Amino acid sequence: MKIFISVCLIIFSISVFSQNNTEIRTSLHNAYVAPNYSQLPPLRPGFLGEISFGEKLNGKKYWHYYYGFPSFYISCFAGYPGSIEYGYIVGFAPQFSFDKILSKNWFYHIKTGVGIAYHTNIYDRVDNPTNMLIGSHITALANIELGLSYKIQEYSYLGIGFGALHFSNGHCKLPNIGMNLPSVSLFYKYSYIDVTEEIDYCKRVLIKDKWRFFVNAQIGMHEFGTSTKPTNGPNFKVYGFGFGFTKKTSPIHKFSVGVNFLKYDSFERFIVYQELNIGDPFLKSSVMGVFGAHEFLFGKFTLYTELGIDIYKPFYRYSVTMYGDKFGAKDFMKSLNSNKLGLRYYWSDSEMFGFSTGINLKVNLAQADFVELFCSFEF
Repeated sequence: MKIFISVCLIIFSISVFSQNNTEIRTSLHNAYVAPNYSQLPPLRPGFLGEISFGEKLNGKKYWHYYYGFPSFYISCFAGYPGSIEYGYIVGFAPQFSFDKILSKNWFYHIKTGVGIAYHTNIYDRVDNPTNMLIGSHITALANIELGLSYKIQEYSYLGIGFGALHFSNGHCKLPNIGMNLPSVSLFYKYSYIDVTEEIDYCKRVLIKDKWRFFVNAQIGMHEFGTSTKPTNGPNFKVYGFGFGFTKKTSPIHKFSVGVNFLKYDSFERFIVYQELNIGDPFLKSSVMGVFGAHEFLFGKFTLYTELGIDIYKPFYRYSVTMYGDKFGAKDFMKSLNSNKLGLRYYWSDSEMFGFSTGINLKVNLAQADFVELFCSFEF
């Protein structure tokens, strides 16, 4: 799974990145670990450095125009999050920066990306029991930043950014509360901007304006438990199937609606081994829901987001109360809400047939559930 994520990020970077580096950016982030758990080490200031190489996309691909000619970076992060229990972090992430002009010399931007990170110190029951945030050396990395910059001379800019970094392994290894690092950064950017090409984008891009039928197949992986326990358990498979309808509404937007079916091995084994008298284990360990999804299109690559409602989810709703706990409002929302965030690549996308593969992070409300690989067929 980790190798697949790394390969996807590398292929995505190569497909977007051209050979002429026209932007260099260096940043220093001052960050604190967000106190999203009651038993964490004392809060101390942390520091992360970031260096990025990239270019201002100039219109050689049609979607550059529709996104307003953003900058694309290959970024490396390295730093110390503030407590020895968390060790050091090294990360890599492709990023987009959407820059806008405020005045002659003032600019603002929104910069975001998704990548992969390595953590030197992780949770250990004996040697590092207070690091409940990170349970595996390899995690996903996500960041977002809103920034303001000033042009100090031709091609050179100084600026300040406000944002956050997030690290999580998607519930593949517990504990996995996830590390959130709100940050303030100072940065310097050198940017040599090429003149955009004169291209008739309306003639180059044909919009598929008909709804098409799709079928998905997925296989996921997670540890059974909450974000903090039990630890050191085995990984279990999650099998999925879905279908629905999809439509491309513009060169950079695509929408889908459909139905998802999931089967959790961990739920079924728990029901069988604990001899729970709640009905057929196969059915009670299954989930059925409806969803709506959106894709930001970057040529053959897309950023996939999904919002779902789980209609049939019996084991989760039973598991909350089986030891006497109350089924509160948060539990109700987690039992109902289901979301996904991921990347996909279209190997074929003709008017008659489409085929794509990718990776998704599945969450219940805001809690990671599992990481899945999938393939999708469109007709």
